Amino acid sequence: MLIEKIREDRIKALKAKDDKKKSLLGVLIADACKDVKQPDDMAVVRLVKKFIENAKENLQAFEKGGGSAANKEDAQREIEILGEYLPSQLTGDALVEAIRQVMTIETIESLPANMGKVMKALGTHHAGSYDGKEASELVKSILSGKI
Repeated sequence: MLIEKIREDRIKALKAKDDKKKSLLGVLIADACKDVKQPDDMAVVRLVKKFIENAKENLQAFEKGGGSAANKEDAQREIEILGEYLPSQLTGDALVEAIRQVMTIETIESLPANMGKVMKALGTHHAGSYDGKEASELVKSILSGKI
């Protein structure tokens, strides 16, 4: 389970005296286990994505507001640390192929009105492994016959 890997990595960070990683993973574990002691991997992935999005927002704010170099480096390091816990991401042609496979498996016709069905099926079959915005644009293109 992913939460176990995060716990192990936190212990390694503790032994390596990597305070940044230890603290970040500690907060992640606390948030993930707030409601259940053993959250499933998809719940942990959703939380990791949320943490990454927050770190990206902080990085942008530091860049716009002229934050210190240390703040920028911290935000970038958080993104790198958390990225280790995401499944490999489908992009470009691989995502197009995944969408087409899902449409075949679920026997969804290539009609613009089926956008919601395709996105739901994609989420069921490939949850957490793609960027929703990119997938949405590709599904629109596929259903309208542009791809």
